[in-house]
Amino acid sequence: MPELTDSPGVIARRFQDAGCDAALHALDLQSGAELSLDADQPVVLASVFKVFIALEFYAQVSAGLIDPAERLELDPKSLTAGPTGLSIFSDPAVLSWRDLCLQMMSVSDNAATDLLLARVGIQQVNARLRACGCSHSVVVHDLRTMFDEMAIDIGFSDYAHLAAARSGDLGRAAMAQSYDAARVDSAAAFDAARTNRSTPREMTRLLRAIWRDEAAPPAACASVRAVMAQQVSSRLGRDLPDGAMVAGKTGSLTGRVRNEVGVITHADGRAFAVAVFTRAHRPFERVASIEAAIATNASAAIAALR
Repeated sequence: MPELTDSPGVIARRFQDAGCDAALHALDLQSGAELSLDADQPVVLASVFKVFIALEFYAQVSAGLIDPAERLELDPKSLTAGPTGLSIFSDPAVLSWRDLCLQMMSVSDNAATDLLLARVGIQQVNARLRACGCSHSVVVHDLRTMFDEMAIDIGFSDYAHLAAARSGDLGRAAMAQSYDAARVDSAAAFDAARTNRSTPREMTRLLRAIWRDEAAPPAACASVRAVMAQQVSSRLGRDLPDGAMVAGKTGSLTGRVRNEVGVITHADGRAFAVAVFTRAHRPFERVASIEAAIATNASAAIAALR
């Protein structure tokens, strides 16, 4: 377990030893005390941006603009690709909008994400972020666009072509190109100036607004909190004391980016918003060490605030 004396410098060294650079912000939701490590640095969100979409979705539900029980008939073959969720289904499916949101937040379903984003609108998502004081948080594009542009940047025609190369279907040379670190790092998807982005401090600010019912109507904020608590896997939650709970959202991208934001509530009721964003020194390496460092340093930051 982390020591109570852990400082931002100690936390930074722990990330470096694990094989990554990192930015972190932890915020005591009761007292406002905070711990920062490059907390105002723009970061690549990856799937963390799904919190923004969930917030706008439930806000529009509260406003009567969306019927959450409306059902959609979905063909997996036509949906945005992803390692989990609808795009790997064998057969067509019928889901409601609210179950799509659950899919997006619980198993990080990319197909569900793009359907929801198209429904609520990118401009509306960004407007709500600005209203919440998150002026450096921006949704630039949906996931299908991001993945296809990333594939083009790496040298492939689209994401399906890149995925085929990474699976080995296109031969050794194509596979090597698909994993080439220099090509991957040159892609816009890994540049916080050109992709969906925020800062660690703005992420904890948004989480505080959600937990205080300030980011949207109270019913909408309550729904966001509930769906964040349904996330299947958590990095922040791996090093918690007994009785603590986490409601969060992870984000990962092509072996280089590993993130999570969330609110950790201890058994005594004290709650802390934490945002951790990492970038591996070498893609696809030391994954277990980096994920362990996310958990350990989140707990260290909270311990320092307590």
